[in-house]
Amino acid sequence: MDQQNITVLSIIALYVVVILTIGLVSVKYAKGTLEDYYTGSREFKALVLFCGIFAANISAVTLIGIPGQAYHVGWIMWPYFVTTWAWLSPILFYTVGNRSWLLGKKYNYVTQSDIVIGRWNSKTLGYLVAAVGLIYTIPYLMTGAMGAGQVLEGLSQGAIPYWLGALLISVVIAIYVIMGGMRGSIWANTVQSIVFMVGALVIFVYVLNTVGGPAQVTQNIMQNNPELLSREGLPWQTFFSFGIIVAFGVPMFPQLFTRLLSGKNIGELKKMSIMYPFAGLFIFSVCVYIGMWAHTLIPGLEGKAAEQIIPLFLAQYAPVFMTGILGAAILAATMSTMDSQLLAAGTIFSKDILLNSESAKSIPDKKKILISKSVLFAMVIISYLLALIKPTGIITLVNWAFGGFACLILPILAAMYWRRCTKQAAIAALLVSQLVQVGLPLGIIPSGLAMGMLPGVPALVLGFIVLVVVTYLTPAPDEKATNDFFNTFAKMSKDPNTVSDGHRIPV
Repeated sequence: MDQQNITVLSIIALYVVVILTIGLVSVKYAKGTLEDYYTGSREFKALVLFCGIFAANISAVTLIGIPGQAYHVGWIMWPYFVTTWAWLSPILFYTVGNRSWLLGKKYNYVTQSDIVIGRWNSKTLGYLVAAVGLIYTIPYLMTGAMGAGQVLEGLSQGAIPYWLGALLISVVIAIYVIMGGMRGSIWANTVQSIVFMVGALVIFVYVLNTVGGPAQVTQNIMQNNPELLSREGLPWQTFFSFGIIVAFGVPMFPQLFTRLLSGKNIGELKKMSIMYPFAGLFIFSVCVYIGMWAHTLIPGLEGKAAEQIIPLFLAQYAPVFMTGILGAAILAATMSTMDSQLLAAGTIFSKDILLNSESAKSIPDKKKILISKSVLFAMVIISYLLALIKPTGIITLVNWAFGGFACLILPILAAMYWRRCTKQAAIAALLVSQLVQVGLPLGIIPSGLAMGMLPGVPALVLGFIVLVVVTYLTPAPDEKATNDFFNTFAKMSKDPNTVSDGHRIPV
């Protein structure tokens, strides 16, 4: 290994040690309860809440997948990601988050399954929601390990092979998430979000300087790669449908949903929702232009190879010390989402499946936490093994996962805003939407049904139709249980610090 690789990897190693230390220090502040392990005792203020939620969303997709895709199709990737997401997702953060937070505060709810079980007293629906969350979170978790492996392989110019890079980062994340739970994850995310925001800006400025400024690089692209400045790389159906599934899917990410319930109060949630779109517009703009501009410096990358464009650029054009520092920024984005997804997947499997029974209620919290930690360890192994397979590109996996998550908006919004909706309708809508979401890519359902759009859009449309139709074909839900559920919002909106009076909505 040459001196350049040693310098780069030493800087990255230092960064990883700092993050690991922050995560482990958080263990000292743990309260030893299951709620603290899952939610950090719901004590995070707006800035930390913002960093935790933003970092949980900005992943390998942003600093690896988006530049790689922009390398091929150009500037259109910017509106592809932010046109609808920039304003609708933050609105849904608050629309979904404020009522979920009120329920979580009073009844210790943590997951989406808690919400639907509390609303309709249906464990069947709770298990279905949990299953959907796991089905899409685990492949998404895999993209974090894939991104880490690609970054370390690219920055070290192959000295650290893909499998070893993915393994090293998976182990580090496993240690501080398993030990620190939500508190360890969100504290680490606060630092990581600052690192990757600053790092992305520095990379942007450095690439811009390397290509000769915006006027020069635009002229070069117009002469040599004019397709990068057109909209032809993405059909309008794909463009439109991705905007829809991203906007609805992001608030339904299990790792984001749980964090919406982790704020100190609703006021902090509101502040976070206002801050979020500005940061998102910034990071996506920067990453798209990095990928497009770097095409002029490193041409000829095919397919998934373009996902290494930033590491390759840093290794070839940046000073050694900058390569290490900015490589750490890319890893920060990758690790911050991977750790939150790991905690979310473990929480769902532990709380919503393994511990979701009458007999489990008598198990002490210390034992439940131990079970949760064991599940997290298993999740790390599964995600790493899947990452070794590398079934497809990061963006392809994400497109599929976004659609699956988006379909969860149907039962969640219906639970909190539609009194007449029935559990049968919620179950039917979820099953139909997931059947379409999975059946279209596999060819089980004719592709013509999608009319050129991503599977998530027809899945949402048909799921919504089923939700409405079945609601009016089935008897109205129990009036007293419905009133008990919705009265929580009216009472606690006046006094959010109200604690449970002993009457608990069944879960």
